[in-house]
Amino acid sequence: MRVYLSAQPPAVMARPAKYPRETMLERAMDLFWTKGYEATSVQDLLDGLDIHRGTLYDSFGDKHGLYMEVLAHYRNTIGKRLLAILAQPGSKKAIIHQVFDLLTGTLATAEGQRGCLLTNATMELSLSDAAVATAVETSQLNLTTAFQQTLTEAQLAGEIPVRTPAEVQALAQYLVTNIQGLRVQARTNCNLSALRQITKIVLSVLD
Repeated sequence: MRVYLSAQPPAVMARPAKYPRETMLERAMDLFWTKGYEATSVQDLLDGLDIHRGTLYDSFGDKHGLYMEVLAHYRNTIGKRLLAILAQPGSKKAIIHQVFDLLTGTLATAEGQRGCLLTNATMELSLSDAAVATAVETSQLNLTTAFQQTLTEAQLAGEIPVRTPAEVQALAQYLVTNIQGLRVQARTNCNLSALRQITKIVLSVLD
């Protein structure tokens, strides 16, 4: 009797994930957001996500792969909230004020003291990690573009002084830069009165 050997060993089936991918991303986002990338160990992730090491590597490749997917998840969920507000109909100048009012109100809470995950990633990794820098740059560009469109509409409606396209772009970048600054400020001083005073000065450029 002849015995025929397979040219390749049988494939090993990966263990299916215990939780939906979005659930794992939400849990990982909370860990990275609270502790930062470097301080979050693989064991922290295994415990926090309630998964085995094999599931982590099968699903995301490694810790860095998971982190990059978490940044994308953050951008596509929490990060889109400001974009949605800016896209609302109505007075665009009032909407810009609304964005900053909501932001300062959020930052003045214990939850807000964690700052923005993408801003945190900028401070921790953007100089040493090209992939993180690209992710952050994409998010900033999206927000800047949204502000630029909102400012243009406010200008057409006569709500703010007329500026050149280059000046409108610079003003949009100025607003985004100050949003990042407020998020950093809130990590060490989340006094609502102080944050509102800063916001008042920032928004004075619209008058």
